[in-house]
Amino acid sequence: MAGKFELKKGKTGKFSFNLKSGNGQVVFTSQTYDSKRSATAGITSVKKNADKDARYERKSSTKGQPYFVIKATNGQVIGKSQMYSNAVSMEKGIKSVGLNAPGADTLDLTVEAPKKKAAPKKAKVAAKKAKAAPKKAKAAAKKVAKKAKAAPKKAKVAAKKTKAAPKKAKVAAKKAKAAPKKAKVAAKKAVKKAKAAPKKAKAAVKKKAPAKKKAAAKAKKK
Repeated sequence: MAGKFELKKGKTGKFSFNLKSGNGQVVFTSQTYDSKRSATAGITSVKKNADKDARYERKSSTKGQPYFVIKATNGQVIGKSQMYSNAVSMEKGIKSVGLNAPGADTLDLTVEAPKKKAAPKKAKVAAKKAKAAPKKAKAAAKKVAKKAKAAPKKAKVAAKKTKAAPKKAKVAAKKAKAAPKKAKVAAKKAVKKAKAAPKKAKAAVKKKAPAKKKAAAKAKKK
């Protein structure tokens, strides 16, 4: 199987690509690019320089693991390989890039899959609403029927209240007429009490006089 480039977009919005061999193993990873156009140009540069040994730079990590980078004609680093356990494995990786890169196709993973049409879902929702419509209509009809049945009862209650209104008015009128009479009676009682007050006062004085005489008589005898 031939190798392929996979172009992708990261979470930060920047672009990069991997070169995979025929067995799906990643043999080369690019640097990150600000635009998709720059990343695509990087892929083209790798294809042009993959078979030129002068474009490969052998390096070693801080842990002593060998790896390589590929540089463009302007000396800019396009990307680097994975870490290898030894120099022999690294050289095999360089050969793999040289074999797979020139004719590799590019799989653009940045292209979003077309969104599924929402029409079927909307149609289902509309169908459910259509089915529910008769039930709602029946419920509304029942409410109207109940109100219609209750209307005569409410009318009778209202009629009774209107019939009882004159009787209440007559009772109120009678109370209003009786009020002056009650006031006159209360006034007469008040006048009688006022007239009787002097007499009661005189009687109280007469009762006290004999009591004083008796007290005086007892005092003389002593």
